Formats: sequence, structure tokens, C-alpha cells
Amino acid sequence: MNLYWKTGAATLALLSLSACAWNDPHEHHDAAGTVERFIDPQAQPGQLPPCLASRIAQIQGGTRFAAIRYRHWASHFKTMVYAEVPAGMSLQLHQEVRIEPGQCSHDELAVIVQNEALSTRKGAM
Repeated sequence: MNLYWKTGAATLALLSLSACAWNDPHEHHDAAGTVERFIDPQAQPGQLPPCLASRIAQIQGGTRFAAIRYRHWASHFKTMVYAEVPAGMSLQLHQEVRIEPGQCSHDELAVIVQNEALSTRKGAM
């Protein structure tokens, strides 16, 4: 009987630990990023990553997109993501922004959730 209780307690402990470690793959973590460049409206689809190539009509139609570099919350590596610049938002090169990252390989764009105070740096678009 004692072994039964020990096995049950160990199983319960493992289940509670695994519940803490579970990450919902659809859960978004916002991150701080830096605007690295703006996507050229004259770019050809073959020159663009897949998540932008599928939106070539929007790019050529004047919708602005930015390449944003950020550090993933669970890694020390920096990653490049692409985001549509919301209408009316003024972004500058090297400006800090808050984003919800997307996976370009899954045709997902990042979403700019907040832009920090604009500085007077050159490169505004």
C-alpha cells in the first residue's frame, strides 16, 4: 500500500510540473524590436521572403511593410520578422517597437502593437 501512495504522489508531482512547462503554440508573447529596413515597393516577389511575396499586390499598391529584428523571449538569438505598418503610423529606421512576432515560414506577419516615442533620427517613412 505504501508503494501505491508513493507512485501516486510521484505521478501527481510530474503532472503538475509538466503543466507548468506547457507552452501553448498559439500563445503570443510581445517583444521589443528594432525597425531594420522598409520593404521597397519595387521589389520583385523572388527577392522577398514568402510572407511578403504572397502580399506583393499590397506592397506594390502602397501598403508599407517593415523588417523588424527582435530577440525571442526564450532565446538569446535575434530574429527578423516582417510587419505591415499600420496606416497613419510614422516609423523611422532603427526605431524601437513592440511586436507580436509571426512566423514568415507559415505566412504570418508580425503585428506592431506599440511604437515607442519617435526620435529625430533620419529615415522616417
